[in-house]
Amino acid sequence: MKKFRNHTPKRRYTGIPKVFYEDYREQLAEDFEHRCAYTDCSDRWWLDGFHIDHFAPKEPRGITDPTKKAAFKRLENEYTNLVYVCPQVNRAKSDDWVTDDPTQATNGDNGYLDPCSDFNEYFERTDGGAIVPKNNHSHATYMWRRLKLYLRLYELIWRLEQIAERRTMLIAISKRDSLDTKFTHDIL
Repeated sequence: MKKFRNHTPKRRYTGIPKVFYEDYREQLAEDFEHRCAYTDCSDRWWLDGFHIDHFAPKEPRGITDPTKKAAFKRLENEYTNLVYVCPQVNRAKSDDWVTDDPTQATNGDNGYLDPCSDFNEYFERTDGGAIVPKNNHSHATYMWRRLKLYLRLYELIWRLEQIAERRTMLIAISKRDSLDTKFTHDIL
């Protein structure tokens, strides 16, 4: 098994609060290193662009109490509630939330782990790059099912990234150790 991701995202924006959550896109992309918070896929593979997810949804499914709905709505433009994600994950998560409290992300075995926590504790990758819950962790398993982290798409993107990294490495090696220089040096 392999590590799930190499870097844990960290929300760093401390500037003036913005009126619309979309205005944070640039900062979120940087803070999440242009990677999906839940799949660790780079945004360069998505032609239709990444989405901004609300960790606690703006309008979670099934909540009808106006006071409880308002508590979620207050977080709509709160930077600490925003997550940079691939479109596939955002559509899968949608308005799912397991409690009626935006500050409570889990309920029993169900719920969501903070994407700015060390996901290497909860997820790992198979040798082929598939995402799997680590040690059958209950919240990781819930997220794996709900966000469809089992999709082969994420394994294929991981493999593409491995190829891209190897290509970059080979280009660097070829620039550093050009064959002409090596052969000339060996002959002399």
